[in-house]
Amino acid sequence: MPRYQYSCEKCGQLSNFVHLSDEVETDCPKCNSSDTLVKVLTQFRTNKTGVKKQKIGHLTEQFIEDSRQELELQRDKLSKNR
Repeated sequence: MPRYQYSCEKCGQLSNFVHLSDEVETDCPKCNSSDTLVKVLTQFRTNKTGVKKQKIGHLTEQFIEDSRQELELQRDKLSKNR
């Protein structure tokens, strides 16, 4: 389930909630005031375990090298078939 962060307009407390996307929290758990929570935009996060973070440049270099090798294999096959 997604996590959402809310800010209380009365006390300023930031609170985290886990709920469905169509649900909305309204009551502050700290000051117990009603209808004071406003959803805060947060950065999207994923929980990928075991995946090494790689820089875009490294991924691009790897793609180019893989493509170069594949093109060489195709060129060799074409030259053998002629």
